[in-house]
Amino acid sequence: MIKTTNIQDALRNLAGLVPTEIGAPYGGGFFAGTFLLNEQVFALIVAPKAEGETVAVWRSKGKGQSPASSLRDGLANSAAIANGHHPAAAFCRDLKIGGFTDWYLPSRHEAALLAETLMPGADFVPEQTSAEAFKEGGPEAFERADYWTSTELSPAVAWVQGFDVGGQDGTGKDWSRRCRAVRKVTI
Repeated sequence: MIKTTNIQDALRNLAGLVPTEIGAPYGGGFFAGTFLLNEQVFALIVAPKAEGETVAVWRSKGKGQSPASSLRDGLANSAAIANGHHPAAAFCRDLKIGGFTDWYLPSRHEAALLAETLMPGADFVPEQTSAEAFKEGGPEAFERADYWTSTELSPAVAWVQGFDVGGQDGTGKDWSRRCRAVRKVTI
């Protein structure tokens, strides 16, 4: 049984049109790989850079722990914090790209998958992507910078994914960092 938030995705999946090539256009963005969540296999789709990337703080107001603690489910995390106090998640959740409105800030695990398949590389880290548009200088390339995940580490810190050498670390929630929206499709 196919579970999806969009009938167009269901029709593409039934027709066998889910891409297998990393970086292929799909579902309003680009295919970034597959992952397992709650015994379901999903295709991860990264938003186009021009529409789906910005610089924002993780949290602008308030203190304390939020319910965004899942290491794997960015959609659940983003839904829990998509309000005026969490600009990065709200930016992603408010997007409408390619007719799709189910964009969100990726979890720690989903961000690691993006780095694994789409990281352009650095001076001493080999290029991780075969997708031309995501290579260094390409129109969809991730910057050599930290990108927010939707996963909280502590009341004051959330996880970031580095696209310089591929590491993850915690960063103060009130710091400005890049964020790039994703969506997922059950396959």
